Amino acid sequence: MAVPPGYNYRAVRVVEHNGVRAYDVGHPVHESQVIGPDAWLKLGDDVEALPGVAVSRPAKNSSQAAWAEFAVAEGLPRDEAEGLSRADLIARYGDDAAAEQLAESGGQDA
Repeated sequence: MAVPPGYNYRAVRVVEHNGVRAYDVGHPVHESQVIGPDAWLKLGDDVEALPGVAVSRPAKNSSQAAWAEFAVAEGLPRDEAEGLSRADLIARYGDDAAAEQLAESGGQDA
């Protein structure tokens, strides 16, 4: 099934809005619901990015789920990303220097 343009995310849980079911698990979600001034869904908590979609580095105070989703977009296997703590994910991916250091080490921790 082809995904319409702009539907770069999918729901990871049943999402209700104003008491009405808005999305079922796996349902495509438009990027405007996740990014921008009218966004109301949270990456990692409510939705995940489809494969190949660029994910922006989350704020340091974002949830573990948001950091895990970013790590997956950066190439970390999902099961490994979901098994790491928020602090561990921030240590690996929290700033350009950490990301650069990880790349230089070939993806291995120092």
